[in-house]
Amino acid sequence: MNRKGTPVHKRIARAESGREEWKMKAIERREEVEKLKLTDERKSEGIERLLERQNQLEDELAKKDKIIDHLEDRLKKKSL
Repeated sequence: MNRKGTPVHKRIARAESGREEWKMKAIERREEVEKLKLTDERKSEGIERLLERQNQLEDELAKKDKIIDHLEDRLKKKSL
């Protein structure tokens, strides 16, 4: 890259522009990583909410099953 015919100011300009380009790419990579992290966090939060809701529904179902069992027992006692 260092040729005798290339003036120093051009070599310096190329090096500086290369450094700026590298910095911009590094910033873009960091931003992309942050976006992915946020997406993962949102997905994790969504999964947690769904699991909580599933537990609530299972509890409600268990309560209603108890009520149904109780009513069936009462109905059997009446029929006897």
